[in-house]
Amino acid sequence: MSIKQKGAYCPQCQKRVLAQGVKPNHLLHLLLTIFTGGLWGIVWLIITVMSAGNYRCTQCGTRV
Repeated sequence: MSIKQKGAYCPQCQKRVLAQGVKPNHLLHLLLTIFTGGLWGIVWLIITVMSAGNYRCTQCGTRV
């Protein structure tokens, strides 16, 4: 997994901060899906949905 970053407002810090989240390795998941006959696709979908929009403040760790 790689790190994705964006600017966001943190309600805990009450200011605009850098927020970080994780990004799944889509190439790896595609290869696993192919080699498992599509079964890994279910896991890939769950991981992608759970990581979407899941950013945390780099100052305090609060979800933004």
